[in-house]
Amino acid sequence: MKKWLLSLCMVLALAACDDKKETAQANSKPVVKIGVILPLTGANSYMGNQMQEGYEFVKEYQHPDINYELIYFDDQQSPAKAAVGVKKLIEVDKVDALLTGTSQTASVVADAAQNARIMHLGISSDNRFTEKAYNYTMAPDALDESTVMLKHLKNHGYHNIALITANETFADLVQGNMNKLAEKYNMQIVFDEKFNTGATDYRLLLHKAEQTNPDIYILQSWPPEIDIITKQLLEINPNAEITSLYAFFISSNPDLYKGRFGLNIGSNDETFKKAFYQRYGKGIEQMSATAYAQLSLMLDILQHKDKNLTETIENNSSILGKLVLDNRSVRYKPIIEVME
Repeated sequence: MKKWLLSLCMVLALAACDDKKETAQANSKPVVKIGVILPLTGANSYMGNQMQEGYEFVKEYQHPDINYELIYFDDQQSPAKAAVGVKKLIEVDKVDALLTGTSQTASVVADAAQNARIMHLGISSDNRFTEKAYNYTMAPDALDESTVMLKHLKNHGYHNIALITANETFADLVQGNMNKLAEKYNMQIVFDEKFNTGATDYRLLLHKAEQTNPDIYILQSWPPEIDIITKQLLEINPNAEITSLYAFFISSNPDLYKGRFGLNIGSNDETFKKAFYQRYGKGIEQMSATAYAQLSLMLDILQHKDKNLTETIENNSSILGKLVLDNRSVRYKPIIEVME
């Protein structure tokens, strides 16, 4: 009996040593530093906070085989602060890669990433910054986004569109592509005007749009403007049909859009969505899902530097579905979803 107990103790001790050895080996791997620039405070902090949840969930759910550290910088969605942030991350923190969450920030970071020769993966439908070396974007193709929306509108009997867009990068893409594709899908844009962000009263613009009697409004902006415009439009016409590309799903006031459809980034991975719900007590949000997929892909690329980049990206098991690399743009398909 004593011999048996002694043998068992020796086995357990050896197992413990092996575990410690594996842990020590994992911790001995060089730390890969990834700089992340997000609006964590200010008017758009809810977007940054959603993305941060997605980034942090990678550690809990995916357990990637790489020793990495995320270094956050809060740019408050300010180009000037983003410029300060990328300089700090590169020169002080010595990061090995960069992640950004908006077109505006990605454009600011692009030059610095190219000069430092480190990979930058931004979330943006605007791929103009990828003309600079070392810069990549991760988003559906802007033309494809408008195509998916117009196909859905056509299939559901909408013909006359009021297009109201903000004076900002993504809204410019939406406006241009909607005008380019409308005739192809037998749609007519009966109202097409832009507005400046930062205002609190858009009623004059909305009254003008109402006079054109549209079947549906495409409102392209981001909170808080999208929420202000929607509220004011529904005051003028409670029965107005409204849609948007992504904006409903990142609003800080989601109840405003319940039952309405819009273009979204979706995941069909039910196991992942359930795990996220168990961790955060809520469904996976658009920005959280995108951030999770973005960091997951970056880690995959950093772990397989010796492999072909195209092959690594297209073999990535993304929660967003099949990824395709198209001239430094990582593409996947958007979907139409109804706000719940």
